[in-house]
Amino acid sequence: MPYPVRASVSGKRGKAAVGALLVGVLLSACGGGGEGKAADPKSSASRAGSAVPAESPKPSASMSAGPVQELADADGDGRPVEYYQEVLAALAPRCEEDVPELVNVVDATLKRLKEKGVDGETEFSVLQHLEHWVPAGRPATACAALAEEYVGSRDAT
Repeated sequence: MPYPVRASVSGKRGKAAVGALLVGVLLSACGGGGEGKAADPKSSASRAGSAVPAESPKPSASMSAGPVQELADADGDGRPVEYYQEVLAALAPRCEEDVPELVNVVDATLKRLKEKGVDGETEFSVLQHLEHWVPAGRPATACAALAEEYVGSRDAT
């Protein structure tokens, strides 16, 4: 039975390359090392145009397509419901409201913007703006109140 031949690595560059390779293999095996990666431009989060990172949490089973589908249907522009789900998945943990209530907040916010004379908004753009507007890394907050602040910050177009 033949024994494997050990590759000979000479010089500092060769040893550094082997070391870097080993570190990369170990990091990828442990799931680390992705902090500095750029988002894949083909990822659905990038196509959605939101601040959702490429590795956002997957929409949970509690995020049924029903209420989220209503947002997509209201826009009527053919944008996949998955885009709405991804942004909602990023926003929902920051809010006291559950997903059906957040859908109502988004819808009401769009209506208030239109009443105020703000044009060019859609359910999806309002959802994205709220996702940007609600701070991450803090305890869950009343997103309906923050949506009102957002409406107040907008001027008629």
